Amino acid sequence: MNLSKKQKEIVFTDEGAIYVEASAGSGKTRVITERIRHLLTKTKRQILALTFTNKAGQEIKDRLKDSDIENIQQRLFIGTFHGFCQYVLENHGSSIGLSPMPHIFEDNRDRLELISQAIEQVPLYVEKYNSYSEKEKISFRYKALDFISKVKRELISDDEFHKHTDDDNIILLYINYQDLLRTQNAIDFDDLLLLTYKLFINYPRISALYRRSFYAICVDEAQDLNNAQYKLLLALTNNEYENIMMVGDPKQSIFYFTGSSSNYMSKDFIKDFTPKKFELHENYRSSKKVLESANKILPHAKDISNIALDGEFELVGCADEFDESKWIMNKIKELIKRENDKNIEGQISYEKMVVLARNKYVFNELENGLKEENIPFYYKMTLGNIQFESNIMKLFDLGFRLKLNAQDILHKEKLLSSLKLINDNSSLEDIVNALEESIEKDILQILLELEDDGNNLKKLFTDFKGKINEENEEKMKMIILDIDDFLKHWHTYAIQTDRKSLHQFKNAMALGQTHSATKHKGITLSTVHTMKGQEFDIVFLMGMDEGTFPDYRAKSEVELNQEKNNLYVAFTRAKRFLYVTYPQKRTMPWGGIKNRAISKFLKVF
Repeated sequence: MNLSKKQKEIVFTDEGAIYVEASAGSGKTRVITERIRHLLTKTKRQILALTFTNKAGQEIKDRLKDSDIENIQQRLFIGTFHGFCQYVLENHGSSIGLSPMPHIFEDNRDRLELISQAIEQVPLYVEKYNSYSEKEKISFRYKALDFISKVKRELISDDEFHKHTDDDNIILLYINYQDLLRTQNAIDFDDLLLLTYKLFINYPRISALYRRSFYAICVDEAQDLNNAQYKLLLALTNNEYENIMMVGDPKQSIFYFTGSSSNYMSKDFIKDFTPKKFELHENYRSSKKVLESANKILPHAKDISNIALDGEFELVGCADEFDESKWIMNKIKELIKRENDKNIEGQISYEKMVVLARNKYVFNELENGLKEENIPFYYKMTLGNIQFESNIMKLFDLGFRLKLNAQDILHKEKLLSSLKLINDNSSLEDIVNALEESIEKDILQILLELEDDGNNLKKLFTDFKGKINEENEEKMKMIILDIDDFLKHWHTYAIQTDRKSLHQFKNAMALGQTHSATKHKGITLSTVHTMKGQEFDIVFLMGMDEGTFPDYRAKSEVELNQEKNNLYVAFTRAKRFLYVTYPQKRTMPWGGIKNRAISKFLKVF
């Protein structure tokens, strides 16, 4: 365990409330992990670690994986706030009438559809809504959804509505939306927090049960707390529990639009728990040259004092995209040959490198070159809810939701519409029987034969893949890739529990808990958006010509500012070395070669 003096002081401090203000790259994950490890040696009770992403939770789990602490998996709950709330409601939701556990409507498109249905039930809104253009209708639905989320985040009770709005219709819209969810045995993400809070408040014996279960609570990225999350913690602790640790950085609180505020950590927590306060400001992650270059993109975006390592930064103009790919491959081979560098812990390897680009097509020439040179690589896929590409698996997903929740009218209507069947009270079995022999019938037949614990899921899909006989090879490939992706999610879920359930599996997917933690071999290729929240020792950022990054479609000031933010994110994915390249000419997809200027964002160098 390699900890600084300040880090050790935090890890081994006495029990009680602790507040750690930790700047980016200061080793906060290591501090949380080692604090948990230390606490587990002092008690046989559980530790609760709350994070804001599944990735952050997985990182803590991975660091504790090799621990020799007895029964560590059973004695440690690591997950997001939503994941913890799901766990609580699955075990005790019956106390507030949730039996069985509702299904989670995780897709914003579904929630927006419910908003449309709720509007139809508010006469004055219908008339006004129908007078809008299609663009205005979309904007209105999003605004309504924001209001509903605000009500839940702020924990506004029914009798307090009029303190927050004078519009009776918006109140009716909220009530209708909630009724539509209830009639379909469903909840949304915000309900997970709201219902768990109500459970703890209305049934103190249940919150007391969790207080007795958890010896300590650790909250990561606490600057991102919103009102519902903080009040949930207060309801859980109930002024009787002080062994809680919050770690975060007020300067990194950027999600104010979701109701989060660093004040819950830096003011309310201090007022309510009078914690011991520690500060971690030395940067152990990013090198000086990386942060200096990032500060040129967004000036003063990061404090670069106390940076221990120099690192490397290069901005390289290449003749064209072929020359650019060749430069990157030569630099990769040079780094591998170098083997070791004082800036990088351990041996330099392909796995410590990532190549980033604004769009996936930018990788085309590099991918060809990597294959020719036998340099291993893989594409980083977007985390979050599983997104099927093929129409057949999209159909399966609709049927899967209906199989698990017969009250799910929303997805039943979408299924019937996709199959061009009349909307009636038919069951899933009736729908399948109404279809003529086809690939659509075969995929939905799987659902009728699927066992509730999913034990025959893999066999059914294996048999189905053997039946696929699509003339279009690309279409067949897309279906098979979707099936394989779905089975990977099932495998990740199945190895985490002894009591498998399709219902539980679907909710775990909704919360993003089923993505494989498998470590891939080779260099990572990733779009900037996909890599957000992750870092690599060595980052290549390619395709930095005007029209590519920023994207040619970004015209307005808002869109260009968003592009600049994305570029800053790309720069700060680098921990030690950052290499930025751009082609001065580019072959266009329709033929012809065009001169390309360096990105306007890089003219500061």
